[in-house]
Amino acid sequence: MWLEKSCQQRSQLSEDDPDRLLSQHVLAMAYQADGQVRKAVALLEHVVEVKEKTLLPEHPSQLASQHELAIAYDADGQVRKAVALLEHVVEVREKTLAAEHPSRLASQHALAIAYEADGQVHRAVELLEHVVSVKARTLRDDHPSRLVSVEALADMYSELAVDSDETLSDSCNSSLVL
Repeated sequence: MWLEKSCQQRSQLSEDDPDRLLSQHVLAMAYQADGQVRKAVALLEHVVEVKEKTLLPEHPSQLASQHELAIAYDADGQVRKAVALLEHVVEVREKTLAAEHPSRLASQHALAIAYEADGQVHRAVELLEHVVSVKARTLRDDHPSRLVSVEALADMYSELAVDSDETLSDSCNSSLVL
């Protein structure tokens, strides 16, 4: 793969060279898109570790790599790690970026998805409602980012309705047994 060769060539650069780290970040995203999630996690963990030594915690590049690592954790089934890392990214981005900034909204959306995967559906819905509300004020009705968030929120509402129906059904069935 061309990208892997590019990263190998850049391995001659110092470990903390921004170009080398960017290539590694992009390669990790390609691994994840190709279903090689464990390779993506390992490479992103390395990138984040190096950036933590050389960049400020609120540096956009640091936060972008942490965001992608959290997505990779989630894809690898490491949901609690994903939630913890995304909570950190969202906290920093809420302090440093405007409410309508795309990176802030993307991290909030990702955290909502991680909350859902962790079984915290009510918390996920609350956060995604906020994201959809901000996007409704700032993006066109047909903007892809807005539509993705609206669809995710609708799916969560459906999940809550099904859970609610199952709870009601379970309590009706246990009443009948008495």
